Amino acid sequence: MQLKTLLFILFFSFSVPCFSYQKITVAFGDALAPWVMPETNNGIIITLIKESLEPAGYEITPLYYPYARRITSFRSKDVDAACDMNLKTIEKESLHGFLSDEAYAYENFAFTLKKNHYKFIHINELVSYSLMSWQGAKTHLGGEYEEMANKNPLYVENHNQELQVQMLFLERFDVIQLDLQIFNHYRSKIEKEGNIKTSIPVDKFPLFGQSPNNILFHDEKVRDAFNKGLKKLKRSGRYDEIFASYSLE
Repeated sequence: MQLKTLLFILFFSFSVPCFSYQKITVAFGDALAPWVMPETNNGIIITLIKESLEPAGYEITPLYYPYARRITSFRSKDVDAACDMNLKTIEKESLHGFLSDEAYAYENFAFTLKKNHYKFIHINELVSYSLMSWQGAKTHLGGEYEEMANKNPLYVENHNQELQVQMLFLERFDVIQLDLQIFNHYRSKIEKEGNIKTSIPVDKFPLFGQSPNNILFHDEKVRDAFNKGLKKLKRSGRYDEIFASYSLE
């Protein structure tokens, strides 16, 4: 009986495949809630990438960097992939890799305090106002936005988007430029903390349109697996469910 049992175990040990995930490192932003939330290792973008790649046998290890360091970490191959990439960034930063399909899009607005009664219609009208934007905005958005920023002596970029929201309500800047979901998230968080009053009315100006973003990979095979998984998420409705699960509305 013991011999039969041993043979049975050996047979199944060799006949049943042993499945293990291939780990890949991904560079995410470090202050982009609800898109990326380092303190809990989740967020819209993390969930999208994880659920797109896991069915193909990949396990992601998230690393959280300011925008500029994401560029350098990808260039030096310290990470396997980096988020918040587009063709403008790749060309300007001379990056080499395999760009995914569009994965998500930020919806950027210019936010001001309503009591100031600003009325902006065109991007170039921001040139005379103090403006804090997110790190890498000039490169990422390019065109008219980059031209305005280069002419504006009061233009500043910072990787900490919670700080942007604080600076608006502390009246340190006339305008801040960031994604609507990020603004809503940090506005709510700051109000709950009780140190800065953020319930006062604001205006938002849709000067920039949506900002589509992709993931840049070093490995073409992983990029293709991501694109395939992303398409499945969209077809199944899971893509929309992920966004809804992080919405404050």
